[in-house]
Amino acid sequence: MNQKITANNGRGITHPENSQALILTQHKQESRVDSRLFAQRVGIKHKNLYALIQNHKAELRELGTLPFQTETCVHTTGATTLKYVLLNELQFDYLCRIVRGRDAAGMKRLKLDVTKAFAHRRAAEPIRREYLPGYHESRDGLKALGAKQHHYINLARAENRVAGLGDGERRNASEQQLGVLVVMQKIEQAAFEEAIRNGLSPTEAVREVARRMDMFASLMTAAPAVGVNHA
Repeated sequence: MNQKITANNGRGITHPENSQALILTQHKQESRVDSRLFAQRVGIKHKNLYALIQNHKAELRELGTLPFQTETCVHTTGATTLKYVLLNELQFDYLCRIVRGRDAAGMKRLKLDVTKAFAHRRAAEPIRREYLPGYHESRDGLKALGAKQHHYINLARAENRVAGLGDGERRNASEQQLGVLVVMQKIEQAAFEEAIRNGLSPTEAVREVARRMDMFASLMTAAPAVGVNHA
């Protein structure tokens, strides 16, 4: 995938529009390569790749679990079921060695992109482990204020804007983005503790957190951070 950098649009930090992380699919806390992406990138029919995987599933299972998946596609004429497989890093490497009729340039590019994507994911793991406890502590602080669902949604949106993330993109966040989220959570924890002491409402607390996030974002970029709607 070509790397294309987007403008930060006042969201805090810039990040690749087509990150290598998008090559990977999360499956039970493990990063995987979708066989459909594999086939598309190397210029072969997926049904042929799927058959090859079936023929070598014993060897592939020696390298880890082999999750076979199905997806139902609805068309105007009815529905079809597509079967595909999620490959771990070792299974992907093994399959690269036995695929025939491939686009050599496409295979070379895919190998590089997948290698970088897995390396990127491993590098982010220490920060991801730090992120999770902070996330729960932040949400516990908001919960103690009597927050409703829309308060959590507004808080997550404010975090995403500063970190340069869209909805549903956190599992593929870069090290930089995870680092920003860790800092955001420290800001939130302090703000929510103060809000509890001062008897603020959850709405007032989220507004104060967003204000502090905007101040933090202004230190990272010359563009002003975009505000959020608060209920």
